[in-house]
Amino acid sequence: MKKTFLTVLLLCLALSAAAFGEAGYRQINQEEAARIMAEETGYLLLDVRTKEEYDAGHIPGAVNLANEDIGTETIPLLPDKGQTLLVYCRSGRRSKEAAEKLAALGYTHVLEFGGIMSWSGEVVTSEAEAGEDPSGAQG
Repeated sequence: MKKTFLTVLLLCLALSAAAFGEAGYRQINQEEAARIMAEETGYLLLDVRTKEEYDAGHIPGAVNLANEDIGTETIPLLPDKGQTLLVYCRSGRRSKEAAEKLAALGYTHVLEFGGIMSWSGEVVTSEAEAGEDPSGAQG
């Protein structure tokens, strides 16, 4: 009986590690990220590219926090360490780095889903999202 319990416990621990990775975050595919955005609430969509990249085009509703700005200090933009964070960048490299750093800072629901280069959903510029005419025309 004791051996069965230990086997089950070890299996559960292994599955948890596989689900969230050794870094404490979980990588999901873009379809899962799109489903979360469509069906759930309370998440924060986090674009970890530079401000210039973000302004040129980002997923609607995303907030910008450059990967380079994530260090070891508390992040005022992200006060709730239990909030679901959907993290992306351009190709997926920086989002993985950012997800690792966020998990190390104690964020418990970090979901990394790669890069905007392969995103098939809507993308907006900062000007368009602010309601400005991207052509610069005055009305």
